[in-house]
Amino acid sequence: MKLLKWGLSTTSECSFCSAPESLLHVVIGCRLYLESFTWRRNSILNFLALTFQPLRNTVLFVDLLGFSNPSIITGDSHRPGLLIKTSSSSLYLLELMVGFESNLENNCIRKNAKYVHLVTELRSSFKNVEFINLSMSSLGIYL
Repeated sequence: MKLLKWGLSTTSECSFCSAPESLLHVVIGCRLYLESFTWRRNSILNFLALTFQPLRNTVLFVDLLGFSNPSIITGDSHRPGLLIKTSSSSLYLLELMVGFESNLENNCIRKNAKYVHLVTELRSSFKNVEFINLSMSSLGIYL
């Protein structure tokens, strides 16, 4: 849409998939851009993992190659982006979502609802379980 409006294209269709082009479509909707969405999320997750990795008396689980996978603790049905397990039997689950601005709050609510049962279940195995819902967009961060 914007490319047409700016005179840079002769059509309002996505140049990759021919769907109607919109900012929402380009940022999170085009299946042909999926690799870029995954790269963006994984880049942020990798930065967080490298930031948390030097913490003493902790074990880090990250949903990225090269790290122990969170599903070791959470199972395959729920796999948060990052888990930090402390020697004092605390567990921190961080779910990272990089989404579109207008959906940020709704996605945060959806992720909280998705993980509430898992957090309750894990509290029987750990002294303390904290869920951190980190939702990001180009407009900022919603915790």
